Amino acid sequence: MSWHRVITRRELADRGVVVFKRGRHQLAVLERDGRCFAIANRCPHEGYPLSQGTVDGACVLTCNWHNWKFDLATGRNLLGGDHARVYPLEQRGDELWVDLRDPPAEETRARAMTGLREAFDERDHGWIARQLARLCAAGLAPEDALPAAISWCAPRLEWGMTHAIPAAADWLALAERRAGAGRDRRSCLEDQLICVAEAVDHMAFDALRRPEFPFPAAAAAAPLDEPAFQDAVEREDADRAIALIRGAVAWETREGAARFDYEALARPLARAALRHYLSFGHALIYTVKLGELIARLGPAIADDALAAHVRGVVYAQREDLIPEFRPLAQAVADYPVATGDDPGPIPDAELDAIMGAPLRDALAWVHARATVYRPTALHDALLRACARAMLRFDARHDEASHVKVADNIGWLDFTHSLTFASAVRQRCALDPALWPRGLLQMACFLARNRSYLDPDLAIADARARWRVDDAAALLEQLHARLLDHGQPLPIFPVHVLKTCFAVERELPFASAETRPLLLAALRRYASATVKQKHARRDVHQAMALIGLD
Repeated sequence: MSWHRVITRRELADRGVVVFKRGRHQLAVLERDGRCFAIANRCPHEGYPLSQGTVDGACVLTCNWHNWKFDLATGRNLLGGDHARVYPLEQRGDELWVDLRDPPAEETRARAMTGLREAFDERDHGWIARQLARLCAAGLAPEDALPAAISWCAPRLEWGMTHAIPAAADWLALAERRAGAGRDRRSCLEDQLICVAEAVDHMAFDALRRPEFPFPAAAAAAPLDEPAFQDAVEREDADRAIALIRGAVAWETREGAARFDYEALARPLARAALRHYLSFGHALIYTVKLGELIARLGPAIADDALAAHVRGVVYAQREDLIPEFRPLAQAVADYPVATGDDPGPIPDAELDAIMGAPLRDALAWVHARATVYRPTALHDALLRACARAMLRFDARHDEASHVKVADNIGWLDFTHSLTFASAVRQRCALDPALWPRGLLQMACFLARNRSYLDPDLAIADARARWRVDDAAALLEQLHARLLDHGQPLPIFPVHVLKTCFAVERELPFASAETRPLLLAALRRYASATVKQKHARRDVHQAMALIGLD
């Protein structure tokens, strides 16, 4: 039975407002100027009882807790954010009856998606969470909202991809991991909602108050013309490169296509990403993460996501063109024929030669071992070296204020060496021709960070201090912390998230010598207090640039 007796009209007129409860429903039933209304009693903001609110002559109900205002006839929010549900009322004689029947699921979903878009545009995390919960109540999975969020975010990224969209792949992986932990259904759903809300919130943050920068129209649907694509990227012709990738996506998703072949797109994207020491490794990392995300959410997200990604690849900084990294191009050209067949692992005694080495020496170290060891053994050694560098990072640099711009160094300079290394292994395993560029660029990370190691901290001491005896326990601790991280800027928890998953993905491939160092480096980073804002440093550097005494 959907209709329920509430109260007589006479009683309501005497009392003005009554709270009616039935099952999971709690309503405020009001009379004003001869009209009766039924509205959900709990304010959608923080649950304050609307029955204790104030109604004006225009039948606008104000929640006095935070001044949210609702149209009693429609429930629409007029000042604040989320809307309130209203219920049909019917008078039968002197009695008022209310219909508690839920709207059809499709109507609920449509309203929830409309509300999610409003919450997205305001970047209101609580509102986002409520709309995702409503979608779940209407029979959808939380991640079903992500394709829409990607389509809202991607065109607003003026200079291309940020962490927000690719990071959704790791948030979904975390949700999946928590669901498989033998926990009850409600706890698993709560964790799923947290992960998806975090992903949507990050996209909303990066798109907040930004206009759309429309993508150029797709070229004719056809397999990607890689020479033309690489030429467009190299000439920084964003419109041409995006048109080509969109045409290739249209080809892969055309009617009658057997399946969406992301590898046909990932290969040229990875080659473009590694043609330069590009954007601190982000371009290659995003290529891998977007593949994971498309595999989870389906090819419908590929057009927007890859268009934004290509825009970012075109506009990314090409660090190999600055003096510090110019030796990279020649090192790529001179890379020896990789005849080495030794599976490794490379001993620590050999690794000592690259720790703290300047770039030319680091590149020469890679060259010398390419004729002895397999690429996978070289990768393992460079990954171990990156973990050693993280363990010896002098964290005082993260706090420093009176430094030059070139010395703006923090934890992320070191964590990116691990996330980039993971992307290198995943892509080069599929496209072995990329191993030289990937390995040499890992050496670039080591060389760029060498000046920021603590000279008084021995690797043996750092390793002992941050030793991890139970890898599963450490990862579980980090997973739980990420679900309630408490950090206002989404980029910082996302770096912990992606570093955590990079380490997890590399552990099965790492040697016995490398695994404990990876875990120790992760533990140290996760235990650090990362400075999220550098007010004094920014002003100090601004004064130096302007020439103020």
